[in-house]
Amino acid sequence: MKARRGIPLLLAVLWPLTAGAAGCDSLAVLRGLLGAWEATGSASSFHESWRELDDTTFSGTGVERLTADGAIKGAEDLRLVEMGDGVFYVAKVAHNELPVAFRLTSCSAGVFVFENAAHDFPRRLEYRHVGDALTVRVSDGLEKGFTLEFRRAAPAAAPPVLADEDARFAAMVAADAAAMETWFADDLRYVHSTGLVEDRSQLIDSIASGRARYVAVTPAEREVVALAADAALVRGRGRFQVAANGVPLDLHIRYLGVYGLQDGKWRLRSWQSLRIP
Repeated sequence: MKARRGIPLLLAVLWPLTAGAAGCDSLAVLRGLLGAWEATGSASSFHESWRELDDTTFSGTGVERLTADGAIKGAEDLRLVEMGDGVFYVAKVAHNELPVAFRLTSCSAGVFVFENAAHDFPRRLEYRHVGDALTVRVSDGLEKGFTLEFRRAAPAAAPPVLADEDARFAAMVAADAAAMETWFADDLRYVHSTGLVEDRSQLIDSIASGRARYVAVTPAEREVVALAADAALVRGRGRFQVAANGVPLDLHIRYLGVYGLQDGKWRLRSWQSLRIP
């Protein structure tokens, strides 16, 4: 859904409205929207994607690109949120200070209607989902509006970052300075779970000297996010068995690693970790 500039700088949450059909108070009815969708027009193309954050929140993005040069014309952050006694579609665009909310008022046979009667435009969002087709009608609830015809997009292939991350972990466990030099980018900033920040040379020296010893690294879950053809990040969790100045530590951490592709290798550029209590 592409929000228009008429959205005012306020959050219009429609608590007085009641859902028009049984089940419209549950986010589960919208699960078919998860994934990526694309619509192509003569002047612009539209991309909308949704992913599940938890049982009560789907996170989404909407992007409009000019067909001529691929430049981004507009973008918005989206949420589908189950709260209170209803489900809300929340849109935030860059030129507005606050997001706008539309309540799910009808849901049946793959048709989902979100409304905000207090808003100027749009007041009504209608999603019609059948298989790999998604029709989105954005309107004032009457005649004024526009329609987008989406098709489900093939999922983007994740860049092969994890194999290189595993090789970097192995180099750190082996305290192999030469190998670490190939896996650490020149501009690396490594933030330890203690808050200590080291650059590339400092980190290699602390590991190679034995001041910081990585005994074993065991990833438990990882998500790769492609940022560009030569950039990606990894959101991860894992067990890090280390020794700091001879003191053994068994740490469970969450981490964010930022990688850049250089000479055919995904090299670590930034690392930040947090201990899990």
